[in-house]
Amino acid sequence: MQFLTEFIKAMWNTGIALAPSLFLGILIAGILHVFVKKERIFKHMGKPGLRSSVKASLIGVPLPLCSCGVLPAALGLRKDGASKGAAVSFLASTPQTGVDSIAATWALLGWPIALAKVIAAFVAGVVSGTMVDALDKENGHSSAPASASAVEQGSVLSRIWRYAFGNLFRDIYLWLFIGVAISALVTVFIEPGQLAEYPVLAGPLGMLAALAIGIPLYVCSVSSVPIAAALVYAGFPVGSALVFLMAGPATNAATMGAVRKNLGGLSFWSYILTVVGVSLLAGFLLNGLEIPANTLLHHHSDSGIWSYLNIAAAGLFFLAIAFYTVKDILNKLSSSKAVDLADHGGITYNVSAMTCLNCVKTVTESLQKLSGVESVTVSLEDGTAVVTPGWNYSSENVLESLGKAGHPGELGKGGEESGTDCSCGTCDR
Repeated sequence: MQFLTEFIKAMWNTGIALAPSLFLGILIAGILHVFVKKERIFKHMGKPGLRSSVKASLIGVPLPLCSCGVLPAALGLRKDGASKGAAVSFLASTPQTGVDSIAATWALLGWPIALAKVIAAFVAGVVSGTMVDALDKENGHSSAPASASAVEQGSVLSRIWRYAFGNLFRDIYLWLFIGVAISALVTVFIEPGQLAEYPVLAGPLGMLAALAIGIPLYVCSVSSVPIAAALVYAGFPVGSALVFLMAGPATNAATMGAVRKNLGGLSFWSYILTVVGVSLLAGFLLNGLEIPANTLLHHHSDSGIWSYLNIAAAGLFFLAIAFYTVKDILNKLSSSKAVDLADHGGITYNVSAMTCLNCVKTVTESLQKLSGVESVTVSLEDGTAVVTPGWNYSSENVLESLGKAGHPGELGKGGEESGTDCSCGTCDR
C-alpha cells in the first residue's frame, strides 16, 4: 500500500512539473501546423547538398513528430521533390526534438540541456543529410509536384485546437503515460543521487548503456523526458541522459527497418551512425562542462498562483489521458463489426511504412473519409488495409489517399476487384 501511495505521488509530481510546458509546446505546434504551409517547405529541399540538409534540419527541429510519424513525413518530402539527403536530414533531426519536447526538457532538466538537445539534433541532421548527398550516386530528386493537401475546415482557433489536442496529444498520450509511470518507478525504487555512487556510469560505459537502452526501445521525444529526468534525479550523468534523449526517440527497431527498406542501406547507416556519434559527442561535452540539471521533477512550490496553475494543468493532463484511453477502448470495441465486414468481400491493400499504432490511425482515418468506403481494418502486423467497398467505391482513390498520407499502397494478393463487382452501374468497378 505504501508503494502504491508513493508511486501515485511521484506520478502526480511529475505531472505538475511536465504538464504546463507540455501544453504550451503542443499549442505552439498547433499554431505551426495551421500557419506553416507544407508546399513552401517542400520546394526548398529539392537540390542535393548542404543547403537542403540545413533547411531540412531547421524545419525538422521544431516539428512535433515522433519516430514513427517522422518516417511517412520524410517519405512524403522525398516523393514531393526533396533530395534523399534532405529526407535523411529531416529523419535525423526531427524525432528527438519538437516544440513540445523542447518545452518539456526545459521544464524538467533546464534550458542548457534543452539547448544542447536542439543543437545536437540540428547537427545530426545536417551531417547525415550531407553525407548521403555526397556519397549516394543515385540521389536524384523526384520531379513529381507537391500534392495539394486537404483544406481543413473551421476557424483558425478550432483548427489549432483540433490539431494540438485532438491529433497531437492523442497520438502521444499513451507513451506519455508510460514515460511518466517509468519515471515514477525509478524515483520510488532508487534514492536521489544513488546512481552517482557508481563512478563507472560517469564515463563512456554510462553512455553506451544509454545507447543500448535507447536504440531498440520505442519512446517518443516527450515521453523520454520524464524518464531521463528521473534518471538524472537518481544520479545518472547528464551527458548519458542526453544520449538517451536523442537515441531513444530517433531510433527504434521498426523505424530503422523501414528506413533501410525505403531509402536504402547508405541512408540507413548514415542516419544511425550520425545519431549515435553526435549523441555521444554531445554527451561527452555535457559531462565535461558539468552542467547541472533542474530538480523541478520533485521540488516545486506549494503556494502562489503559478502553483495552482501547475496543479490545474496536471489535473487536465491526467484527465485527458483517461478520456482518450476510454475513447480508444470504445472505438476498438466498435471496430469488431468492421472486422466481420472485412472478412466478407473486403479488398486488401499492402501498405508500406507502417511502424506503430499512430501509423494505423493515420491510414484508417485517411481511408474512412473516402466516398464509397464502408469500413476499414488496418493490420500493423501484416502491413495491410482491408477495405469494405460500397457505392461509388474507387480503388484509385484509395491508393491516392494512402500516398497522400505518407503510406503508399498497392493491391494485395487476393485484393483484385473482380470478386467485388456491384450491379449498381454507377461506381467505376
